[in-house]
Amino acid sequence: MARSIFRPISIALIAFLLATFASAGPQAARASESRAGWTSAPVSDDLIVWVQDGAGIGAEDFAAAYSDELSTALEELLHFLNVTDAEQPIQIEVYSAIADYQTMAAEIDRVELDGQMALADPPNATIAVPIDSFRSLTPLDAENQLRHALSHVVAGWASGFNIPRGFDEGLAQYVEKPNLPVQARLAALVQAASQNGKLTSWSNLNRATPLDDDDIGRAQSYSMMAYLIKHQGLPDLWAFLEELKTAETWRDAMNVAFEPATSDQIERQWKEDISAWAAGDWRWNLMTGFDLQTARQQLARGNFEGAASALQISEQLLRDVHDPELAAEVAELKDQARIGDLAETKMAEAQQALEQFVYDRAAAAVAQAELQYEQLPPEVRPDELIATYKDMAARGMAATNQLEIAHIQAGNWADYADTRTGAVAAGTDFASLGDAEQRDDANRLVGIMDQEQLRIVLLLGALAVLTFGWLFLWLRARGPQPLTWE
Repeated sequence: MARSIFRPISIALIAFLLATFASAGPQAARASESRAGWTSAPVSDDLIVWVQDGAGIGAEDFAAAYSDELSTALEELLHFLNVTDAEQPIQIEVYSAIADYQTMAAEIDRVELDGQMALADPPNATIAVPIDSFRSLTPLDAENQLRHALSHVVAGWASGFNIPRGFDEGLAQYVEKPNLPVQARLAALVQAASQNGKLTSWSNLNRATPLDDDDIGRAQSYSMMAYLIKHQGLPDLWAFLEELKTAETWRDAMNVAFEPATSDQIERQWKEDISAWAAGDWRWNLMTGFDLQTARQQLARGNFEGAASALQISEQLLRDVHDPELAAEVAELKDQARIGDLAETKMAEAQQALEQFVYDRAAAAVAQAELQYEQLPPEVRPDELIATYKDMAARGMAATNQLEIAHIQAGNWADYADTRTGAVAAGTDFASLGDAEQRDDANRLVGIMDQEQLRIVLLLGALAVLTFGWLFLWLRARGPQPLTWE
């Protein structure tokens, strides 16, 4: 009896275990601790690098070399596509044997753009990289290869692996780091196709197998996704990706996500917007809001207005994306830009006051600017200029005070020497400051004082002459001494 009970249980257990391992398939092997002919190294809990023997670089070295690029790209994509967490670790497989890489590529059920060598297999969360070709890329191109492939994986998670090819490739290009020559060429291709009446329909763009020239399809896919993100917004894009999980067609998903607008209406609006987009709007990319490097560089150069302008795209991104760490960085940089702008305003006021020779106002303005600059990093403070303005304002105020005292004491001939010295010193300072009016005033005062002193000297000289003349006459006129009165 017991035997008849345990046999079905054993059979069921074996069947369960077989089903479990079968469902894991090749992914279980990739995630295992060891694979023959491969070494592995984790980048993070969600990213694992596998390097085939003979690649000329170890797994740990490859992981270290691209750790920041991979981690940053994945984090940004999860936020950008509103995916809470990675569904499973992404395996980055670096191939040394081109035949094995080609075999892997043939197994992937999707057509990649020409030139994209980092091939993504979204359902299996795997990215294949041929090391010989990959190591010849520039750092920017290498990073964009990885970002492009990661986008396919995360977009697959967001859409239940139902995102059509056109939207998928457009998004993958959109999330790459800006490469202006490449983007300008895409805009030119779209503009030319529009002007020649050769725009591809969205239905053709979203076929699993492309019908048109790869360059044209690439450019129009990018333009299509850029239009949706800018004019429909991220929340509607998220809703579209969510609808793709259950909708029969992508048009059904779009009609629900973007209602009351329909997919046909949005496609028509996209065509109407192409001329403006190709004329310069192609430079606008919401994904760049994650990158604060431009704002930091502008702050380091003391271009606070430029930093504030660079942060606008980040602020727009944060209206939809919940990223507390990015929000804190943006708030800090924005505050520095605001403080720096206020400090620059005060420095401009100080300069204007110095040009108008209002020295007390200049001193107050530069003092306020210095207080603002103290809140900023030392490298952005114009210490030499602050010191120059402070010195000019101090000398101007001191010279003004000296001249006022000289005016008051000018009538006191006893203080002539000190008064004249003070007036001359004030005039010299005013001359060095370019204050012609105050310099001339000091010069006039010195002239008046010298004239007064000259009059006094001449008067005293005349008095001395009279005195000596009178004495001479007196001596001459008086008789012999002593007088004899007989």
